[in-house]
This record gives sequence, structure tokens and C-alpha cells, in this order.
Amino acid sequence: MKESFFNRLRASFSRQTQELQSSGRSFVFTVIVSFVIMVAAGIAVFFASVQGAEKVMVPEVVGKDLKTALLEMQEKELYAKIQLKYSDQAPTDTILAQDPDAGAIVKAYRRVTLTVSRGTAADQIEDYTGKNIDDVLPSVQLLSAGRSSLLKVATPVYQQDSSPRGTILAQSPEAGTVVTDAVTLQFIVSSGNQTAEVSVPNIVGKSIQQVYAAMQDSKVIFDFSSHIAYDNEKPGTITTEENPGGKVAEYSHIKAEFAFAQPSTDNPLLYGILTPADLGGAPAEYPFPVNMRLSATSREGETKTLVSFSHTGKNLSIPYAVEEGTVLTLHVLDGSAQEQTYRLQR
Repeated sequence: MKESFFNRLRASFSRQTQELQSSGRSFVFTVIVSFVIMVAAGIAVFFASVQGAEKVMVPEVVGKDLKTALLEMQEKELYAKIQLKYSDQAPTDTILAQDPDAGAIVKAYRRVTLTVSRGTAADQIEDYTGKNIDDVLPSVQLLSAGRSSLLKVATPVYQQDSSPRGTILAQSPEAGTVVTDAVTLQFIVSSGNQTAEVSVPNIVGKSIQQVYAAMQDSKVIFDFSSHIAYDNEKPGTITTEENPGGKVAEYSHIKAEFAFAQPSTDNPLLYGILTPADLGGAPAEYPFPVNMRLSATSREGETKTLVSFSHTGKNLSIPYAVEEGTVLTLHVLDGSAQEQTYRLQR
């Protein structure tokens, strides 16, 4: 009786074990099959997205302007790759060629290479001296529009001369200069026999920052000097100026003097007047005012512009108040191919 009970118990346990083993194999098999199905579905979706992109016809954009061409490409769900080329035959931003050609059937989202006109390429600067500025400017400005990345036309500088008003007296760069890099074309134009006059800004009592604004906005050249501030003077300001508020010819030299603080360990700023001697040489003397800019680079490597102004070069003086270790850089003909730099470390 007792053996029969144990026999039945063993038989029952054996059946349950076999059922569990069978069930486990089924579970593992189900997991494997499900994984294979998921992978297959992912692969199918991937290839469907790659191979099933919509087919579109490339539009004809040759001869059209760039804006119109880009809109037409967008409508066809195509992307443009731009290549620039100088052309004497087509205005700036005109499509010269395309690849693939118009009518080609391609998949959507493909790139289409567009060759775009940069306008006429001026290999050399022409000789404009002796011509009237009103006759020259329209053609030069059209040329600069076609070569916008290389040729810029600066605002003409007028000076008194016996030539008829509007006559171009000089130009920079000179005629024949080959244009291979960015260049600014500057004209010196006769204002006739009448001298152009400007008002001298009153900068007495002004700080260095306020003087910078006057240098940038006025058409006079300040010749700065300095002295250690007396007890009744505010350090870092102008104490005396020549002819404040008076009338002088354009770009006349005006003397002005700063009162600077006595150097001390308590003052973190170094005050001074930047001169050609500090820079290892003076900029050339120009027959007309040119763009100049003074920048300051801190010990941490941060660079900022202190002042931008116009100057005829040679005799030059610029006030500054900077921290110790600052590098001052003077940029002459700023922004043009002939730009020169002079550095002073303080």
C-alpha cells in the first residue's frame, strides 16, 4: 500500500516535470520566432524607406535666378548644391548649369548641383582719374555687385582742388592693380575751389570712451598729448583743446591734451597715448583719410575694438586705458586687401 502511494507520487512528479520541460521549450521557441519576425520587419521597413523614395523629375532652372531655382527645387523635394562661377554673359545669381539635367528622373531628396553666376570678373582696376564721379559710380557699383565678395566701393573723399567739382583726382588701388583678393576702391574727388569746413567737436572734460566717439564721428584729426593730472583735474579726461566749436577744413589737425592718473598699484588700468614710436614705425602718409581701427587683446585672449576712425597716417596719436598685459593692435586700411597691423604689448 505504502509502495503504491510512492509509485503514484513519483509518476505524478515525472509527468509534471515533462510538462514543464515541454512548456519551457515552447516558450523559448516562441521568443526566438518573435525576435526573428521583429528583425525581418525592421529590415523590410528600412529597405522600403531606402528603395521606395518617390521618383521626381528634375526641373529646368538654367537661366533663372537663384531664388526661383531654389523654390522650384523645394517643390520637387530636391536639394541644391551651389557652385559659384564668374561670367561675363549672365547677371549675378543666374543659374548657368545644372546636374542632373532638366527632365532627369531621380529619387526625391537628391542633391542637384547648380552653377551660379557671380557676375563679371574684373581682372584689373581701371583708371578712373580725370573722370566725373557721377559718371563712374554707377558702373563701378554694378561691377562691385557682380564681384561682391572681392570688390567694395568706399564713400568718396572730397578735397579742394582747381579741377571741376566731381572730378576724380586719385584712386586707391591704382589703375592696373590685379584683383585677386578682397579690395576696397577709394576715390579722391574734387570739391572745387571752395574749402569744405566742419565743426570741431568740443571734447574738453570728455573721457576716453567719449573721445573715441568723437574720433569716429567727426572729420577732424586729433593730435593727443598728456600730463599727470593735477589735484583740480579729473584723471582720464581732456583738459585743453584747440579751437573747440570752431570751423576748420576737413581733416585738419586739432591739438588736445589728456590728464592721466599717476601710475599706482591701486589702479588696474594703464593710461597712455599710442604713437608711431610705440608701434615700431608709422603708417604711411596717405593723400586722403583711410580706415583705421585700434583693437585690444586681453591676457585671456579676448579681443575687442576700442575705436574705428579715419586718418591720413604718419603723425598718429590714440589714447588708451587698458589692463596690464593687454596687446594693442592698430589695423590700417582696415578690412581691405592692403590691411596692415601694428602691435604694442602693455
